Amino acid sequence: MAARLTHRAGRERGAVREDQRVTAIAVTVRAAAPADLRDVALVRALSWQAAYVGLVPDEVLESLTEPDRLERWAASAEAWTHGRTLVAEADDRIVGFSMFGGARGTDGVQSGSPGRGEVYAIYLLPQRWRTGIGRALMHATLDELVESGYHHVMLWVLESNDRATEFYEHCGFAASGQRHVPRDFLPEVQFTRRL
Repeated sequence: MAARLTHRAGRERGAVREDQRVTAIAVTVRAAAPADLRDVALVRALSWQAAYVGLVPDEVLESLTEPDRLERWAASAEAWTHGRTLVAEADDRIVGFSMFGGARGTDGVQSGSPGRGEVYAIYLLPQRWRTGIGRALMHATLDELVESGYHHVMLWVLESNDRATEFYEHCGFAASGQRHVPRDFLPEVQFTRRL
């Protein structure tokens, strides 16, 4: 990403009633640097802890914020070479991130399908959900995929994650009908869209 994208996140559609309060949030989306990855790991952990309660065992969720676990995830992300990572910043801190690149098969290996990209992950701090930051981050991610030559994009979402499903549909994705169960995890469904 050659330049930073700055966006004012907030209510973008519909009339605002007198009793509603709308605050525009300045968001900067940029390429992640190695020094950002510890914060990225924390955003992932806190988002999982809020989004996956009742879906993922409590002991797994609780362990995500342990310092050594965060360090291992950050080191793994730094060594990751088959995609890119963007971060969303608001109020001078990282509040979200996305990881994306070429589409993978259900085995996690790059599929080599020309023109097909994938959003591997997109997470925000829970207190930033429904503020417009997620849409800004998704739009920047999709723009990067287009600039990289992709014409279609896919992602996988936990089958029972209604909040995420609603978000992806709002971003123009639709269920493809494909479903798989990763080893030692929960059923996921695939969503796709044209770019």
